[in-house]
Amino acid sequence: MKLINKTIDQCLNRSSGAYKGYLSPKIPKQFTIPIIEEVSNRIESIPGLIDRRLKRDVPGLRFAKPLIIFDDITRAIAGEKIASQFKTMGAHPTTEIVSSNSISEIERILDSGLKRFAGLEFDCEISSTHIDQKYGAVKCGEKRYDIVYGVGGGSVIDVAKYVAYKLNLPFVSIPTSLANDGFASPFSVINLGQDGTMTLCANTPLAVVVDIDLIKSEDPGYQRRIRSGIGDLLSNLTAVLDWQLADQKNKERYESFSGFQAICGAQLVMNELRTKKDIFYDDHFLETLACSLIASAESMSRYGSSRPASGFEHKLYHAYNVLTDFAPRATHGELVAIGALCSSYAHGKFQDNLREAYMYAGLPVSNKNLADCGIDRKILLKAVSEAQKVKPERYTILEDRGVEKMLSALHEAYPD
Repeated sequence: MKLINKTIDQCLNRSSGAYKGYLSPKIPKQFTIPIIEEVSNRIESIPGLIDRRLKRDVPGLRFAKPLIIFDDITRAIAGEKIASQFKTMGAHPTTEIVSSNSISEIERILDSGLKRFAGLEFDCEISSTHIDQKYGAVKCGEKRYDIVYGVGGGSVIDVAKYVAYKLNLPFVSIPTSLANDGFASPFSVINLGQDGTMTLCANTPLAVVVDIDLIKSEDPGYQRRIRSGIGDLLSNLTAVLDWQLADQKNKERYESFSGFQAICGAQLVMNELRTKKDIFYDDHFLETLACSLIASAESMSRYGSSRPASGFEHKLYHAYNVLTDFAPRATHGELVAIGALCSSYAHGKFQDNLREAYMYAGLPVSNKNLADCGIDRKILLKAVSEAQKVKPERYTILEDRGVEKMLSALHEAYPD
């Protein structure tokens, strides 16, 4: 049945033009890194830029039926403009406004994105985890679109990326936030209702275009989003220490290039922070941060999992997330930054560098800072213990030293 469904999928979508050349369908294990990566400012036309780059790098590849996904805020920032630019180029865009990263939003878009044989699908082939097998079946019906664009922050990008994966179509990421590296990664964080908020395998983007002018903002949450992106990036330093530790203990093999790619951006950003420039509005700093987050995402794409950028600090984040019913007041980047500082004390490495960088960036370095971020210290302490249940197969400093050692490290990093 799987072979039959795949055959129907190919026949329907190659004859209709939805699948083009060797790019479609394309899964993360085959399509390792984006073909197009652009970080600059004042980009006149993002669709035009992508068209020019495709002409240069993949001659003959054109997309005429884009689906553009944004929310109410990013529609005004860039979504409507991009849709208009597509029309000027002779394409026929469809737009969808999303209000959350819920699986119900994704199912709504999938229902409208299929013409015929909407019920046909084949099982997820890029991950064997229970949650990916439960939600990751790929749709085989005739598609109304030939490419998916995501224009927005983390939730919008996650939804667009997962829609592209489910429709077996290429994906273009146009972030309006640098709060984490998810805009360039092959994973989506989706609210699955009773199954909680989980990270699912998705498409590696065909293109990632960061226009710094779309990133900058005067809204109240902007500076916190930049701090969050810095925190997510710097946490790679201890994630790689955990990976190297796992290799030393013969738990899994460390891959030097992916590890280097994960931390090189973190080191660059730490150096930039020492210059004490205006990190929120300096073009050079924001470009460095954007490029470094893309490199972090690429390290995961190349390796085939989140291992290069996820160690104890991400286990702590997921445990804290569960304990707060998936509604923490702190951001992802703040929580993994806290976990990274604790981890650095347990490893005995990078603690001074991280503390200095956090002070420059405005990330938590004291118990008061934790409270300012909305962190409940009692829940944080409990999350250290609960973190053992998160991806138990992933060996980190927690598995090596135990809960008591990590609690001591937390007290050392953030004294009462």
